[in-house]
Amino acid sequence: MAKRDDILATATRLFGEYGYHAVGVDWIRDEAGVSKMTLYHHFPGKEALVEAVLAQRHERFMASLRETVAARTTPRERLRAVFDWHARWFASEDFHGCMFLKATEEYAREPASLLALSRRHKAEVKALVEEIIAGQEGVSAPQLARLVQVTLDGMIVNAYLFGPETVDDAWAALAPLLALDTWPLDREGAADWTQP
Repeated sequence: MAKRDDILATATRLFGEYGYHAVGVDWIRDEAGVSKMTLYHHFPGKEALVEAVLAQRHERFMASLRETVAARTTPRERLRAVFDWHARWFASEDFHGCMFLKATEEYAREPASLLALSRRHKAEVKALVEEIIAGQEGVSAPQLARLVQVTLDGMIVNAYLFGPETVDDAWAALAPLLALDTWPLDREGAADWTQP
């Protein structure tokens, strides 16, 4: 399994930094220090490797986000933690935007499995936010949860293009809608989940 893990870690780093189409299997093979036969033994093609990278990325992303949220006591603290968690990610050296948005853009709608992985990821972020809001308001709020999810996606894009501080205006506008204090997002701390 060590070779498979090396290939996945290398592919995650290269895809995240350079995109999917720009990175070929030969580049991944060379960086991972494996033979082409070994790479294809674990992943029958590039699309299978992209799927594995996204599946692993989703699991790490959600596990870390859920752990951060669970460490807070009140619903308001949990909702704020979602934004602070993202802000720490935006400020990390390993932040290169959203791998799911990149995959959806580069592969359009084919293969359908990649689109399904991206949709699942965004749906689970929304579901977590909706669960937190329901704990705060005592009612389901799918529209507000969708607003948060869409705002987070916009923050990801803006932080990638313009830097982590560019999300502060969006945060200042959104926080009152969520009944949260508008003090600056917390960018201090590690985003360890990003390490492949």
